[in-house]
Parts: sequence; structure tokens; C-alpha cells
Amino acid sequence: MAEILPSIFGADILRLKEEIDFLEKENTRILHVDMMDGNYVSNIAFGPNQVAAMKKASKMIFDVHMMVDHPKDHLDDVIATGAEMISVHYETTPHIHNMVQRIKNAGRKAGVVLNPGTPESVLEYLLDDIDYVLIMTINPGTPGQTFIKKSLKKISNLKNMIGERDIQIEVDGGMNDIIAKQVKEAGADLIVVGGYLFTDNPKERYSKLREAIK
Repeated sequence: MAEILPSIFGADILRLKEEIDFLEKENTRILHVDMMDGNYVSNIAFGPNQVAAMKKASKMIFDVHMMVDHPKDHLDDVIATGAEMISVHYETTPHIHNMVQRIKNAGRKAGVVLNPGTPESVLEYLLDDIDYVLIMTINPGTPGQTFIKKSLKKISNLKNMIGERDIQIEVDGGMNDIIAKQVKEAGADLIVVGGYLFTDNPKERYSKLREAIK
């Protein structure tokens, strides 16, 4: 069964505690948290100190998406936040297997992120070591982009590659209720939603999203 992962980057920064409380009241199980360094992507958001503060104020599972150069230099700090799920971009390190090992050795779930231009085939020798794959369905770091339709084929291909392995497919970028239904049908298990959820009437939009992926 697919699941909605609200992205706290899409929330109102001036009402962050209220937004977290709203998500908890909606029985959100996993919160997606973007960590951006201003180098790998142009935005800057949610360093380890901010993640740790949010974690202390919440009972949700934290899924930290590391959009940073040199992730090896930041990983220990991210682990120290208490985040249960940590994903690293394949494109940011020549030692992706080592990064996965470090995350797993810390007792956390390890994910690998693929940008739109990175083929799913790069995961062939990692599939026995990872817990989830995050497929970017927009180019990372900038909200408000349009969903890349070719991502549906990528999700489907990855689903076939995974086979019987216990690996979840997460998708992130350009989501609304219609696209959420499409990615779920293509094989996505975890669907990250930011701006669409937190705009206008969040409660109503959360309900529409959940209904779409039943």
C-alpha cells in the first residue's frame, strides 16, 4: 500500500511547529526532510541542528534526503539527529556503497537517490544492500517544477529490477493527487508531497491525496 510523505520544506516556515502538529494529528507516519547545502542545489535548508530540533518535537519517523556535496562529511551529524531513514544522492559520491554501509551500520534505513538524468541501471550492484530508492521526478532543490513524465517508466523499470527484494520505491517532485495516483500505479510505495499539500486547505488536500492512492 502506498503512503504519503509530507515534505516539511513545503510548509510555512513561520508556522513550522503548527504544521508538524497538524501532520501528527493526521496520523502521518513518515516526515520527509530536505537537507540542502546551497552547493549541490541552490537552496539552503534544514541542517542537522534544525532536523534534531524537529525530531525532538515529533513522534514521526524522519526521512532525511541529503542534497549536499561531500555527504561523507555530514553523515555522522545526520545520524546523530535520530533520523530513521537517510538517503544519499548517487551523483554526490564515488563511494556510494560505503555511504550505504555507514547508514546501515548505524541501525538506520539506507536509501539511494537518483536524479532525473541518472538511469536506474546504476543500482544493479546496490540492490542487495539498500532499503529504498528515491527517484527524483523533478530536478532537485527547486520547488514548483513540473513532474517529468518519463519518471513513470523509470519507476516501472526499477520495480522490475527489485523483484522480490524488500526495497521500497520513493518518489519526489511535482506531486498532486492525480500524479500521486499515476506513480502509485507505476510501482511507487512512498510519495513525497510538498507545496501541493500545504497550499490552500491542507486537510482537504491530504484527504484527496490519500483517496487517490487507495
